[in-house]
Amino acid sequence: MEMSNFLENGNIPKEANNSRCNWMNLCTLAALVLLILVVVPLLIASSLCLHSQSPKICWAHATLPSEDHDGHIIWKWNLTDCSSFIRNGSDQKLEILQSGMYFIYAQVTRIKTIEGYFTMMLYRDQNILLNQITGTNSGEDTASINFGRPYFLSKGEKLFCRVNNGLGHISTENQTYWGLYKM
Repeated sequence: MEMSNFLENGNIPKEANNSRCNWMNLCTLAALVLLILVVVPLLIASSLCLHSQSPKICWAHATLPSEDHDGHIIWKWNLTDCSSFIRNGSDQKLEILQSGMYFIYAQVTRIKTIEGYFTMMLYRDQNILLNQITGTNSGEDTASINFGRPYFLSKGEKLFCRVNNGLGHISTENQTYWGLYKM
């Protein structure tokens, strides 16, 4: 008799309704788990592929200074990944090709006692002093002065260094250098 009531009224018993609901919940849950297991690893893999190569950093480093017949310092330059940021001109000035923040550093090492102080000056463009470092003239056989700090440099600016009293009292080996890198 119950069976005929079921067919006549069109009602589904509660047990059958619950099993259909459970089946739909189970299917939805399985689809979400499958989606997570497929999509999340794909997102991680694609982000790792896009960021797998670190950006190259422009680094310009000058060592082994010497003097020409006019007393100008000639540096041996090593430019790494700088073709679109910096150019070394024939006038021994670094020309900035792209505006931005650059970290500039320098070190000068005195190798013998001199009269007066030894000083290194960093200039921009036509003798605009950016930084000056001064060291003692006597005491130790050798003494070093150094600096490093960020500067905002604009496209077209040119940088150069000078040392007072020439290079006769300065180490021209790897203890005297200057350079910069793009931040």
